[in-house]
Amino acid sequence: MNNYSHFSKLLSLIYQKAPFQKKKLESYLGSQTNSFFNEAEEFTQQYTNYLDSQNIPVEYAVNAYLKMCNDMMRCQVSFMRSGKYPVEISKETFDNVYNNPQEMKSYMIGLAISQFLWESHYEMFSCLKSALKNYSKDTTSYLEIGPGHGLFLSQAVSTLQDCNKYIAVDISPTSIEITKSIMQELHANNKLNITYYNEDMLSLSLEHKYDFITMGEVIEHVSFPDKLLNQFHNLLAENGKGFISTCVNCPAIDHIYHFHSVDEIRKMFRNCGLKILDERVCPVESLPMEEIVKRKITINYCALVSRGENYE
Repeated sequence: MNNYSHFSKLLSLIYQKAPFQKKKLESYLGSQTNSFFNEAEEFTQQYTNYLDSQNIPVEYAVNAYLKMCNDMMRCQVSFMRSGKYPVEISKETFDNVYNNPQEMKSYMIGLAISQFLWESHYEMFSCLKSALKNYSKDTTSYLEIGPGHGLFLSQAVSTLQDCNKYIAVDISPTSIEITKSIMQELHANNKLNITYYNEDMLSLSLEHKYDFITMGEVIEHVSFPDKLLNQFHNLLAENGKGFISTCVNCPAIDHIYHFHSVDEIRKMFRNCGLKILDERVCPVESLPMEEIVKRKITINYCALVSRGENYE
């Protein structure tokens, strides 16, 4: 790890503040290749530079990450006791999280750091990167629903060399500002045609159809994910591709819709006219799938999709 100074510093701060994280992280990192560490180092260096540009100390980012971990643990304990997510009303999450600048800023920065610290998040991020690379030549228009921390949009801009139209839509004003600042810092030398909408996607009328649509970790945040998926389908170009990620048995401070199984997600996708081309099923624990399902352990899920038939 001596050659990865920025990533090593991040890990040292985490271990210093939360020693209980060390065993699990070292187990996960111990199986990674040099390619992973090169990627993690590049990300950490870029993200540290971004934090510096926003006058945000790295220590704040580590605290934000640990707060997110603690919030999720607390929600998980409640879920195991009751069988229900701790939040069931979307207005509650809007008031307490999305429209709360301090809470949302901490949440998004913590979530950004998790992309290389959580195996499931890294696998989904890698899946998106591969899809963007594979369909780069076919993509001239890109829509992202819920850019959150801005890293997926940044990856799209870095990869889609022929794309000339980017749209980013998020219900949280803080998320939009974070995304804008990420783009300004990481792509300062690029003249980008990005239009930002701080609106509810279901209330927004977009006439254009898009060659590639990304909707990362969004549908579990709404009461009726099928409505968002139907809109996703309607906005996807005839030969377009899309990336969607979500989760099973994953309580959090802003998760509303409870998917009970991966098959439930697949069925909803099909019913909303989306064809699954590729997928990743990523449990957060290294256990047999039977044990994962029995104990209701969180499963992260992502899929590359295209337009299919609508079965509703």
